[in-house]
Amino acid sequence: MDASSELDCLVCAIDLGTTYSGYAYAEKREFQDDPLNITVPNWVDPSDTIANKTPTRILLDKDQSFVAFGYEAETTFVELKKKWKNDDYFYIPQFDFMFQDNLEKV
Repeated sequence: MDASSELDCLVCAIDLGTTYSGYAYAEKREFQDDPLNITVPNWVDPSDTIANKTPTRILLDKDQSFVAFGYEAETTFVELKKKWKNDDYFYIPQFDFMFQDNLEKV
C-alpha cells in the first residue's frame, strides 16, 4: 500500500442497537497513534437535545428506497401522517429485529 492511500483509510465502528444506533470513526494513522482519538458525530432530536445516538428507525418510500433514518425518520413520518400522506411509505421502528427474524427463517 502506498502512503497516499493510507491517508484515506478510516477505522469505523457502527452500533446498530435495538433502541438507539450510532457510529464513530478515526483516521487510521491517528487511531494507531492514539486509539482514543475518535470522532463520534452528534444527532439532534426534535427538542434540540444533542445525543451521540439516534433512534433505530428507518423510513422508506413506496419503492422501498431510503428516505430517512433516526430522528429524521420519526419527524418526517409524523409530518406525513398529519397530512394523511403516509400510505406510500414504510416506517420501520427497531428494524434490527427484522433482520434477526429473517436469519431464523433461513
